[in-house]
Amino acid sequence: MWVRSLLFCPKSKLHIHKSEISKIIRECQEESFWKRALPFSLVSMLVTQGLVHHGYLAANPRFGSLPKVALAGVLGFGLGKASYIRVCQSKFHSFEGQLRGAGFGPGHNRHCLLTCEECKTKHGLS
Repeated sequence: MWVRSLLFCPKSKLHIHKSEISKIIRECQEESFWKRALPFSLVSMLVTQGLVHHGYLAANPRFGSLPKVALAGVLGFGLGKASYIRVCQSKFHSFEGQLRGAGFGPGHNRHCLLTCEECKTKHGLS
């Protein structure tokens, strides 16, 4: 009985927001790749290749510049993805008013996906 009360909310409407949430996530993944990760990766690889070519970085005797260029590409990709986090957060914050009570935002009810009056009284939420 107690477990059911924690997992059940009679007025849950998360299904309304699933498409909007998945759309934002998809947009963030695509935009972070094309606008940040790919450019950062390519620039870091080109700069590293240039540094190896001009002798500022030593080439590997067996593999040449490939290990350094590959590492620069991976690091550039990761930094590009990480640098786009704030943009994605702002996209989610634009829907914050709509998503509040649907399991998002500070102080959301973790047991009921929609903070209904019944859930507020059951779990002591304000």
